[in-house]
Amino acid sequence: MSATTLTLTIEPGVLDARSSWMEFESLAVAMSREVPLRALEETLADAQERLIDSVCGPRWAPVRDLAAPFGCPRCGAREDFARKGKRTRKRKLHTAAGTVELVLWHVGCRECGRVFAPLLLMLGLSGKRRTDRLTVSLAELGTQVSFARAAGLSRELAGTTATAGQAHNALADTAALLTGAEGTLGPGHPAPDVVMLDGTGARAGTNKNGVGVHVALGLTGRSGPDRRRRAHTHLLGLTVGQDWPAMAAQLARLPVPALVVLDGETELTTLTQQLWPATPIQRCWWHLPHGLRKAFYSDDAADRHVNPHWARHTSEQLGELLRDTIRHEQTTDEALACWDAFTQATPDKLTSAHAYLAAARDHAFTCLDPDLRARLARLGGPELGTGVLERVMRELNARTDIGGTRWSVAGLRDLLTVHTARLLHHPAWKEIKRATHRPSTIPFRLQKFNA
Repeated sequence: MSATTLTLTIEPGVLDARSSWMEFESLAVAMSREVPLRALEETLADAQERLIDSVCGPRWAPVRDLAAPFGCPRCGAREDFARKGKRTRKRKLHTAAGTVELVLWHVGCRECGRVFAPLLLMLGLSGKRRTDRLTVSLAELGTQVSFARAAGLSRELAGTTATAGQAHNALADTAALLTGAEGTLGPGHPAPDVVMLDGTGARAGTNKNGVGVHVALGLTGRSGPDRRRRAHTHLLGLTVGQDWPAMAAQLARLPVPALVVLDGETELTTLTQQLWPATPIQRCWWHLPHGLRKAFYSDDAADRHVNPHWARHTSEQLGELLRDTIRHEQTTDEALACWDAFTQATPDKLTSAHAYLAAARDHAFTCLDPDLRARLARLGGPELGTGVLERVMRELNARTDIGGTRWSVAGLRDLLTVHTARLLHHPAWKEIKRATHRPSTIPFRLQKFNA
């Protein structure tokens, strides 16, 4: 392997009373920004000259029919190239280490006459001004902070010349790489045991009320010590500005799960029953008391029988009833009898509350089924709520719910695609990170010549 030898000269001067550590620290910071870039430029320039000599022969003594390690981008020929000089204007390439400026040599194909720069072709940089690693890094930062802040962090920590616009474009480019030709990420796991579905709203598009964001997660296990258990969750589907049937198209290829956990939305329950008719549904135990409280307030709009204190206390009673079924290890029939007694104790004039309790009855105690408990014992038992999914939703809202900001639907979709893929370690995201953040295989060393 040929080597490029470079010399680094440092002139610190003589240490005296005016010397300060700040000077040396500033020197290190400046070197960390400039030395790697200049070293990379010189190394590529040296490698490029050797490449041209091996393909076209010496500068003043060209050789015909030499084989090349690259092919002509037009005709595919892999031999017999001629020198075509170098560009006087340097090519600027924005990288994860900063901006690299390259002087490009060109060759011409004697077969078809095409003139091109072989260095860009061999390194996969044709038509690019920003490297893939910088693109993914900016996109990853853009999912956590604003685009302006992401660019600022990249400039401050890595010495790049990134701008807010570049961070925004990097996010869109990364989302396109993740979704591919299908336009969706695809399931992050082929056969999850438990599926959780939920939706939220986001301020995007021209509609005053924004658009809906729907997320589907799969649960496959738990690990870690007691009280610090970590759920193994996988992204199964994501839609932005689309109805639930669009989510059904993404979930149709999944095998039948053991359990589906919902918050009780009617449209979502209907969709689940159409997708997996034989799969039991569990209503989220956190949403059940809160939904009942909202039903009480709905009845209060027409009849002043309900007051906030009574509604809150009665909803808390429902939550305690749910916890008692687990605490006392009740059977499904015993739990349903307590549910019916609670329903009968609710005043008949509260029609919304009675309708809510009747709709939730069949799916409130699915978790008590002994066969289901045995099947999901390795997960710690059936899920009682959508807490795992709610945590993901809070992460998404924290990034998108910015006061006064209205997203475009396409921009919001790109952001959430990259955010959820990164947050839930989607296989497509892990593959992109592996491809763009490879460890260095080129050895280097520092040598002091004036020792």
